[in-house]
Amino acid sequence: MLLLVLIACIPQLARAFLGRVSILNVFYNINVGAEFVILYFFFNDGYSSRRQKIFKILGVLCLLFGVFSISYWGVKTKFLTEWLCLNNLVYTSWILLSVLDIYEDDNRLLHTRRSYLLFLLGLFLYTSCTILIFGLWHYIMATSDSLLKNLWIIHDIFNTIMYIVFFIGFYSDYRGWEKSISL
Repeated sequence: MLLLVLIACIPQLARAFLGRVSILNVFYNINVGAEFVILYFFFNDGYSSRRQKIFKILGVLCLLFGVFSISYWGVKTKFLTEWLCLNNLVYTSWILLSVLDIYEDDNRLLHTRRSYLLFLLGLFLYTSCTILIFGLWHYIMATSDSLLKNLWIIHDIFNTIMYIVFFIGFYSDYRGWEKSISL
């Protein structure tokens, strides 16, 4: 997850230094792909065998849609919000599949680290908000209504919450609070 956080900084820093230029699409689109790869490997071993099939099918679906999107639009011409939204829907399903597996397996429930649950929580909050914002991307960008622009504030708040929850997870691992969750 630390790698995901570090990679997510690149487009944000590029926007801060370059402003809103078309080359940012390249940074953001590469970030969408890198985020997918990192989260795929993060969740890869986290499922029971019956849910592993669902995980892999959803992963292949995202990968194929990403390849199609990049080959059709390229990485520079536009920000691939469609791919981002699909990925975030899939991440949400991966999170819920993981929570369901933890819920149904008492042994796994007793041995799941707090940091893992915190990562799931932070990611779930952020992906849900991201789907809403970027699903409405073209409408928000085309509308001059200042109230719609406030959705970015909400997105920034959820982004900040995700990073705070991730930090708490990293800190709990660092402090050695990897003990089983007591019921």
